[in-house]
Amino acid sequence: MNAHSPVLVTETDILQALPVITYDEIRAASGWSRGKIYKLALKHNARKTEARIRERTAERKARQLESLAALIDTTAKADVLDYLDSLPDECAQLVITSIPYNVGKRYGDGASADQMAFVYFMGWTMQVISECARILKTGGTLFLQVGSTRDETGGLAPLDALLFEPLKKAGLTFQSRVIWTQPHGLTPKGRLSERHETALVFSKGPHPVFNPTPARTPQKGPAKRAFKGERKGQLSSHPLGAWPSNVWTDIGNIGHNHPERTGHPAQFPLELARRAVLLYSMPGDLVIDPFSGSGTTHVACRETGRSFSGCDLFYEDLRAKRLAAVEPDLVSDLPGVSDETLAVWQAEARRVDAPAQADLLDFLP
Repeated sequence: MNAHSPVLVTETDILQALPVITYDEIRAASGWSRGKIYKLALKHNARKTEARIRERTAERKARQLESLAALIDTTAKADVLDYLDSLPDECAQLVITSIPYNVGKRYGDGASADQMAFVYFMGWTMQVISECARILKTGGTLFLQVGSTRDETGGLAPLDALLFEPLKKAGLTFQSRVIWTQPHGLTPKGRLSERHETALVFSKGPHPVFNPTPARTPQKGPAKRAFKGERKGQLSSHPLGAWPSNVWTDIGNIGHNHPERTGHPAQFPLELARRAVLLYSMPGDLVIDPFSGSGTTHVACRETGRSFSGCDLFYEDLRAKRLAAVEPDLVSDLPGVSDETLAVWQAEARRVDAPAQADLLDFLP
């Protein structure tokens, strides 16, 4: 630094110098490290390449929006990270998927196996989780269905335990850990047989969209009455059923003779996807499955009036055939309403007379 070089003391001095001298010159004049100078510039959008960075960001966003428009209600034949990178920030209300478990299953032509080194698999999975968090809207939900993988020793490791912290570090908020039981499966030697899998439910922000009615179950005591308080003697059970729990016992896995079986080696049942779609999204919302597989999530979306998108490297013909046979639902099921519940509430029905309303024409503009 020569006698004519400026002496930079305050943050304001440095910010004023950024457009006219180099980072190294600022470092020499201020005594700050390059990293500290860059952080200050980043904080105030004063990086030397700020204009170009903004231009590139705008170009990328425009490209992503164009890509999304082309991918609505389709499945891209693409690598999952390339597909997710092509989507704009906060575009999806719900991401529902089941990642490969890295246990050697063969997909598509049989040549592709999900068998990576454990540390590579975990790093790859965390990249997928990070991208899923990015594309979720605030108030959106990630419903991640998982089983067990093999760790670096070859031993079993539950993916819900391995991925819990990475999901939190991706900026997501834990909501539920759904257990769905399976009546059939392999019988191993020397340990208990596996008869359930898990779905981790995380939201972007603490208050996601949540519709309980599609997952309600019939009340065990629909005739139960309040025994004290203002409602003493009145029916106390909810007429639409009990509040849904995180244990789903009525969804079986896709066995060899299951009517939904398509030939995909890791197919999850349609009711699992439907329930998640109905719980965590609204009609018209965009639901994304980045591991589309046999198209189960897409079928659930088409039935329930949601838009969908996803990607997969295989099973194009299988998905097309399934989706061609799908018709949108014309009625909304109420799974928590039983014949017994209806009878109880109908018995409580009473005629109510109200005074005549004013002529509706009085309220018209």
